[in-house]
Amino acid sequence: MEIMAVKAVDNSLRPVTPIDADAVNKLKIGQAVKLKVTTQKPRSLQHHRLFFGGLLPLAFDYWQPTGGLISSNERGVVEWVAKRLDKFAGNKGIIVAAAEEALSLLAKKRAEKKPTLEKDINAFRDWLTKEAGYFEFVVTPSGVVKRAKSISFAKMDQEEFNAFYKACFNVCWNMILCNKFSSEEEAQVAIDHLMSLGN
Repeated sequence: MEIMAVKAVDNSLRPVTPIDADAVNKLKIGQAVKLKVTTQKPRSLQHHRLFFGGLLPLAFDYWQPTGGLISSNERGVVEWVAKRLDKFAGNKGIIVAAAEEALSLLAKKRAEKKPTLEKDINAFRDWLTKEAGYFEFVVTPSGVVKRAKSISFAKMDQEEFNAFYKACFNVCWNMILCNKFSSEEEAQVAIDHLMSLGN
């Protein structure tokens, strides 16, 4: 487990974000832990909180999972092939409609085999990081996959974090928040309000 903490005036270490606080809350009271202290690169702690305590939880709360049993890559390949075949067949739409029906049946079969899945903020953060373009390709036994890059203080200075935050805000705005707020400024006000509540 790795958490970000800040030293308080009473010499205690306090979790920086709600995610860090959740990790600490999982520890039993009186449980001994071994800490490795790593001094972080100069970066605004407030800006760090703006992401973890503002943008991330706001977008996560407004996000409603849909169609998660069929990945966007799977859907993209099936739709691309169906459109190509449909074009060769004279653009009648029959193949595209059949492909959509097949995807629906596949999702239904998968839903019968899998338990009900709950939203997970860490999985959401991983997705958001990759959608914002902060990933690297790695080879696994399943093939080439995207792995989110670390956004830790040790890996990212303030300038890099500013660019990361902006890219994440743009993803959240375009895919989630634009349906809930009338402008980006209104969404930012909601993020700031969430921060003021101590999240």
